[in-house]
Amino acid sequence: MTEFKNTLAPSNKRQAFWISFLLSFILCFCLLFLVSPFTGLSRNFGAGNDGYIQLARSLVAGYGYVFEKDGPPVFHRPPLYPIFLVPVALFPEYLQRYVLVVVQSILVGFIGMMIFKIADELYNRTVAAVAIWLFLINPWVHWNAKNPMTPVLQALLYLIFVYVVAIELLDILGLLQNKQRSGLLFRGLVIGVVGAALTLTHAAMLAVVFVFILILFVAALFRNTRHLLTALIAVIVAVGFIAPWTYRNWAVFGRFIPVAGGGGLAYFNGNVHWDFIEQQPQRPGENYIDASLRIIGIEGTEQTHTHWKGFIDIKDEELANRKMAEHIRNHPALFVNKVILNAIEYYFPVLTKPFLAVKTLTPEQWALSIFHLLYWFTAVLGTVYCWRKGLLLLAGIFLYAVWYFPFAMFIGHSLYTFGTIPLLCIISAAGIVSFFGKEKQLMAC
Repeated sequence: MTEFKNTLAPSNKRQAFWISFLLSFILCFCLLFLVSPFTGLSRNFGAGNDGYIQLARSLVAGYGYVFEKDGPPVFHRPPLYPIFLVPVALFPEYLQRYVLVVVQSILVGFIGMMIFKIADELYNRTVAAVAIWLFLINPWVHWNAKNPMTPVLQALLYLIFVYVVAIELLDILGLLQNKQRSGLLFRGLVIGVVGAALTLTHAAMLAVVFVFILILFVAALFRNTRHLLTALIAVIVAVGFIAPWTYRNWAVFGRFIPVAGGGGLAYFNGNVHWDFIEQQPQRPGENYIDASLRIIGIEGTEQTHTHWKGFIDIKDEELANRKMAEHIRNHPALFVNKVILNAIEYYFPVLTKPFLAVKTLTPEQWALSIFHLLYWFTAVLGTVYCWRKGLLLLAGIFLYAVWYFPFAMFIGHSLYTFGTIPLLCIISAAGIVSFFGKEKQLMAC
């Protein structure tokens, strides 16, 4: 471990930022200029980017929150990431991918900085340095960084949110070592602002944010009521920032949509993926969205009823949500089984092949499963060597991931798992350092 410290190991947050930024920047451009010309992969943004750059382009052109001029208003995509992409969309289209690589490589740099900061404060600098490299050798980090999709921004916001909540929780429990940290009002403001930003990046994060704030509220209620003010401020600020978008949805669609729709369709996308939940799940050669429409009872196809993987008509959205509630209520055992399988598929898609409606496996599924297995094997070591801190980080991973489990799960480019990878890398690094080095005595577990 000493040799590692003296070579490429960052010794502070600034170095962590620059190593992460530069490596992601270089690898992204290698993908674009070396891999893409020879393989045909990712020559353009393509149809798999969920329409975020199209929304940004429409905002720049003054068309409103639509995918194209005179298109229907959109309710299944939250607003923060398209707004984040507006500066990218100001450039000519042929330059937008390259500008995006620069911008999202910067985000990767900040993720690396946060990984270093959290791991250094929780363990030590050796663990922090190893954690950064475990994150940066993950090829899906850079694959996501070159695409106009939410996971990179979402992962950064989640790391910041977890960190500021953890500082507050440690103070409530009387475990905060640095008593000169910011005051209660400021902490509440920061938690609320970052929580709102995280929520407006992905609707599933709404539950994440309010569960974390609820934890702060309960801890303050039983351990230090003075900190109730922080939780209250956090709630008020978060709701205050989210409410304008909720009002927009009400004004445009006449429906209460806190952040974004799409849950019902995503639920049935997950149902038809398995061979035991619906009587007629997805068939070979059938589009999974077409299969979902058939199960929901909507006549038509993905092309006629959806746009960028979400419904065009709010009435279809209501029907899917109603059918989802009915299915969960009428088939609770199937729902539990589905959640368990989705939780396995979340990291290890090759293990669920016997239960698939269409039993196919891709090289990418094998690669993801093997890569995640290496992470989790060393993370188990990290938890064994230092179980309190390991369980704390595992809780952060679980509270992020669990809200995805009822819906469609496997995404080949690791969209849904991405936000958990930084914390997983920290536990994994702790396991590696403890197993191979002498630093386990320094970790104060």
